[in-house]
Amino acid sequence: MNEFIRQRRGLLAGIGATLIFAYWAITHYEPRVLASILLSGLTLGALYFLVTSGLSLIFGLMDVLNFAHGTLFMIGAYVGFTLYANPRLLLNTMPFVLAFVAGWLLARWFPTNRIKAPCWWFWLGALIVGGLALWGFELAPLATTALSSGGRVPTEEAQAPTAIFIGRTLGLSVAGFIAGIAFLIGKEHSRPPTRADLGVVLSMLALALIIAPFRLAAEGWLLSINTNIRFLLALVIGAASGATLGGLMEWSLIRPLYSRPIYQVLVTLGLVFVGTELVKGIWGPGGYFMELPEWFSRRGSDCPSPNLIAWLHDNCASIDVLGRPFPSYRVFIIALGIAMFIGIALLLRRTRLGMIIRAGVQDGEMVQALGINVRRVFTLVFALGAGLAALGGVAAAPFLGISPGLGQEFQLQAFIAVVIGGMGSFTGAALGALLVGLARAFGDQIVLTGIQLPWMSEAITFSPSIARASTVLIMALVLLLRPAGLFGKKE
Repeated sequence: MNEFIRQRRGLLAGIGATLIFAYWAITHYEPRVLASILLSGLTLGALYFLVTSGLSLIFGLMDVLNFAHGTLFMIGAYVGFTLYANPRLLLNTMPFVLAFVAGWLLARWFPTNRIKAPCWWFWLGALIVGGLALWGFELAPLATTALSSGGRVPTEEAQAPTAIFIGRTLGLSVAGFIAGIAFLIGKEHSRPPTRADLGVVLSMLALALIIAPFRLAAEGWLLSINTNIRFLLALVIGAASGATLGGLMEWSLIRPLYSRPIYQVLVTLGLVFVGTELVKGIWGPGGYFMELPEWFSRRGSDCPSPNLIAWLHDNCASIDVLGRPFPSYRVFIIALGIAMFIGIALLLRRTRLGMIIRAGVQDGEMVQALGINVRRVFTLVFALGAGLAALGGVAAAPFLGISPGLGQEFQLQAFIAVVIGGMGSFTGAALGALLVGLARAFGDQIVLTGIQLPWMSEAITFSPSIARASTVLIMALVLLLRPAGLFGKKE
């Protein structure tokens, strides 16, 4: 018995502390107040989980601490907001990206093995051609909205004429082609390109050119469709943008540095500042607030909805929880977090990719020895983690708003959750995110109302910084009891 207690003293101490706190909360708060606090904690926990889960998967498989994960969360929020409220910015920039990527991929059909010139000549040429193509292009008028300082600039004035836009698109495709040649000089093709590959590349270039004359009509169509559909599109496009950026980040910056972890940390830290300044340069230093879609915004005499089933019919902005209204959008965030947890768990347990990921966490060298393309798996996992973070950013936009500091706030909380749950543990990431969310919710409530002790006439009040410090205190307590985290394994 003593041996059992000695081996599990950390776990038993944690259970005891949890029971004591639960008893204090039940006796201190009314049931409806306690339910509201718990739901608020679950809302934050779901958002933290979307960041933490990807961070944990990346570290567990690749031993990479991605300090730019919060930046991907922030960029996903901005991209989703842009599609939802100001799609012209995407319609006037995405064709450039498509054209450049198409040109880059088209370079695979060029016989680079015959080139004797140094590659930097081509890099310089690509830079010059790209600079000329974008000469005079301004993002600021396109990024303005009704909430911007000075108001919204009409689209007809903000965007370039069709002929100039097509010229820039073709110029960037040429720049991408030259850059692709520069990249391929001295390298062997891992797989010869096929006709299907050529079809995909030409389709990308054609799509970029087709968008040009229909930018204004496409903006009007996007803004006219139902806000619920537009919100779902924002979730998909925001997550896809994060996954794309994450995959490019792993392929171009992280992959060459797997043997130098310190450089990985420095690169990802640098990307935090680059991403923040990029966001400020495009959208400005101010913040935005994304309006709720119709599913979560109706108000009337029959609101709040008496229960979740009734909300499915009336779409009220709030749901009655023990006589107290609770925003229905927060319930959606909780449901999204649960759905992502179940989806990732099924991916890890029921699919071949999940089996490879779990095996790679245990012994990456053995997985590579079995002939599996570990580099491709690494890129997929990095993209998956980045996509989850960006999805969380879009979901957080109507709840918290968006600003250039949003990513760093969630990055810090995600690291705390990962440390609490155990580095590299998906289950630990989920539990850590839940604990961090509940700690923030209870911390905010304690700051708001204070703590009333029986022998004192007035409640003890605390500084708002205590709410932020509560998560750090829980992390310190967990590390004292279990240094490897709740589900971490000792090396």
